[in-house]
Amino acid sequence: MPENEHSKKIIFLTDNDEDDRMLLHEALGELKKTFTIVELCSAEQLLEHLDKKPQGIPDYIFLDILMPGMDGFDCLERLRSGPAEWGKIKIIIYSFQSSSQIIEKAFELGADFYAVKPARYDHLKELAGIIMESSWEHLGREQRIFHAQ
Repeated sequence: MPENEHSKKIIFLTDNDEDDRMLLHEALGELKKTFTIVELCSAEQLLEHLDKKPQGIPDYIFLDILMPGMDGFDCLERLRSGPAEWGKIKIIIYSFQSSSQIIEKAFELGADFYAVKPARYDHLKELAGIIMESSWEHLGREQRIFHAQ
């Protein structure tokens, strides 16, 4: 049965690195599901977009930590202290940072999932599948961390 417009998930990819956004967009596209994917290049642009709601409130936000201007942690804090409807958004921190302190801080600030950016495309496709096709939301914190081996 084809997905209808109401079941289409909205995904925001927020990363200042155009190549990282493009590769993640491509990996999500290989899942053979219909998504509305919005690419944003800064935390400021993400917050402005959420305020204006041109595509609606996203179901998922992939958020890089290291961006010029407002970093991902400051943005995450604003998202989690924003309007109540923002509290329903699943936020995936998507970063090259892999230290336990960084990961812990992300969860303390309200991240739902932490994904270390994979170096290989097949691992990126695996990550996309885990995020979009499984019920990781009910897993413990340690099980909501993706780090390709």
